[in-house]
Amino acid sequence: MKAKLLTRRKGIKCIAAAMALCIATASLVSSKIEIQAATIRDAWTITKDMKAGFNLGNSLESEYNETYWGNPATTKAMIDAIHKKGFTTLRVPVRWDDHYTDSNHTIDGNYFSRVKEVVDYGINRGMYVIINVHHNDLQTKVSTEYWQQEQVKYELGRIWDQIANYFKGYNDKLIFEVNNEPRQGEDWSGYTELYDCVNEYNKAALEAIRATGSNNSERLVLLPTYCASSDEPKLAGWKNLTGDQHIAVSIHAYVPFDFAYESKKTVWTEELHNELKSIFARYQKYFLSKGTPVVLGEFGSTNTGDHNLYAREQYTAAYAALGNSYGIPCAIWDNHKFETGTENFGIFDRYNCTFRYGTIADNLINAYDNSKEEGDPYNSLFWNEGGSSASNWNQAVSVETAKNGGTFKGSDITPGGYFYVEYSGTENELEFILQSYNPEKWSKVDRSESGSANGHYFAKYSYDNCVKAFGTSDFNSILDQIHVSATSPAVTVYSVCYCYPR
Repeated sequence: MKAKLLTRRKGIKCIAAAMALCIATASLVSSKIEIQAATIRDAWTITKDMKAGFNLGNSLESEYNETYWGNPATTKAMIDAIHKKGFTTLRVPVRWDDHYTDSNHTIDGNYFSRVKEVVDYGINRGMYVIINVHHNDLQTKVSTEYWQQEQVKYELGRIWDQIANYFKGYNDKLIFEVNNEPRQGEDWSGYTELYDCVNEYNKAALEAIRATGSNNSERLVLLPTYCASSDEPKLAGWKNLTGDQHIAVSIHAYVPFDFAYESKKTVWTEELHNELKSIFARYQKYFLSKGTPVVLGEFGSTNTGDHNLYAREQYTAAYAALGNSYGIPCAIWDNHKFETGTENFGIFDRYNCTFRYGTIADNLINAYDNSKEEGDPYNSLFWNEGGSSASNWNQAVSVETAKNGGTFKGSDITPGGYFYVEYSGTENELEFILQSYNPEKWSKVDRSESGSANGHYFAKYSYDNCVKAFGTSDFNSILDQIHVSATSPAVTVYSVCYCYPR
């Protein structure tokens, strides 16, 4: 059995400069987005720009009112904190049918105002915002019965006519998702005729949206598969009946299911990673290769206790890395549930606006971090203003390479480059370690230079010293993890970066 160290990858939010400087990334723009008629970008441009998403689950889609399922009412401070963390997309599930004022599905104007208020929290921060039809009764009324199909299509048309007209002046940062996980009752498998019914429902909703004109004529609209599933039969059964090119497929994929949802497996393994890769390959086969973008509107892994936290962090990094490589945005499901077992997907505490599981969030966000321009001499692997501490031969920072689901490529380690670490504690009580699982290799690298700056110590580890310690320059195929560790005394690490040769 391979002894793998626990990893706690922190936020890649700043780039530590070489020669004892630490350069922060540009601050996030928070100016209000002007709401007016605008040129709407194409679906591919938008989906590739959406990147890391956060779901405001179990709030506006709860029964009766926003707090009925036990979550606090959404505030601007919550969305500000989510945005500040680095999320670029906010998905806001919405239940509408508990707010009808008559039998013709007319939506209460006060409820519209509240939905708008929450939408604007994200829009005014420059985020993409997705609103949908979520947990309405019609969600489970996929049917082969003509009469029921007509009822649902009429209701969907009425809902989307009202929503689209209400928000028609918003720019293309606002996205519509026509239905959430449509299915027949609790039949999550379905069959061809039910898949066809979902396609008809999607068509009815899309036509209602387009008929309102203005920005809605080309607004990005998300159309789900049967129960928004990533199962191959459902992907194969999805059809764009209108030929509209301003759409994307909406998929919710808690996969691999026995790890992410049922927790029958609690360790993230190469076998599970390969299964996840095969699922993303399906998106390429059925949609991307045919010119249709994909949005993964829900994903996540449920909490089964501290013993599987590392696995959940690895899973999120691997999932998001695949999403980024395929140009697919991924929105993590957060229902603000923090117990253990199925359906406990909370990572953000809405009461104090902090992330309880910040590394999970960071691993998602960091996978889409394209702030390093071509030719940029620095690649930030870790940055935390408060630092990450360790003592007694434990690691303060561990980073997965791309080979093992992370974002840093072993091929980036090139002649003339070096790793740079900024830390405090005892100056020489720091170890820089390269680790391989197959073949098993644990290599302590000698520092090539050290000094002090910014009130901290720094240490450099040159390419030549890395090769000497690792015994090979084949970092890309066999390097799995990079560790910054303490010896006996405590150290606190603030930043780790790789500096490319100039």
